[in-house]
Amino acid sequence: MRKHPIQGERGAALVTVLFLMLAVLMMSVSSTRASLAAVKSARHERDRHVAYQSAQAALVDAERDIAGAAGPASPRTALFVAANASAFVAGCAGTAEHAGLCRLVPAPGIPAWQAADLAGTSSVEYGRFTGAAMPTGAGLLPARPPRYIVELLDYPAADPVYRITAVGFGAGEATRVVLQGHYRRATATTPARRLGWREIANWPELHAATL
Repeated sequence: MRKHPIQGERGAALVTVLFLMLAVLMMSVSSTRASLAAVKSARHERDRHVAYQSAQAALVDAERDIAGAAGPASPRTALFVAANASAFVAGCAGTAEHAGLCRLVPAPGIPAWQAADLAGTSSVEYGRFTGAAMPTGAGLLPARPPRYIVELLDYPAADPVYRITAVGFGAGEATRVVLQGHYRRATATTPARRLGWREIANWPELHAATL
């Protein structure tokens, strides 16, 4: 017996519909994956922005620390007024008023900012010497306060320039941004000002190479 022409047409139509459904399904899956990737990327970028702003706040806090926010009679302020390299501790191991003050390592040695544990006890937590406060730990706020270290560069004591290296955290602590700035403290002849700053995007790799 020969098949009826209509049955053959129905079979071909069924196969065509199945192929179309498969194509639509593949397009839907691809679109869903792209949407999820976009959401993940946006979340990461938002978290990084939080960390970036946090690190910027730490740079400002360090500048206020150097400028004497602890008060004119504070031992901390006296260290910056004297601009004496001996007040800066090797390996960033200072405590009390010497906390976060790192001795400059001459080239070709490993710079203090590269070897220091910026997120740990080598550094100073935001607001410790300035009294500033930063809300943390909820929603889009940083997971923890930013931190910084300070090095006295090889400049005359009458015109001191400090290198500040700060780390900021995102809403997730694993997201970190490291910024570095140079700050000239006010003297009798020059006003205080930030001389420049940069982001050290590869700081984790640089730090890991010192371990």
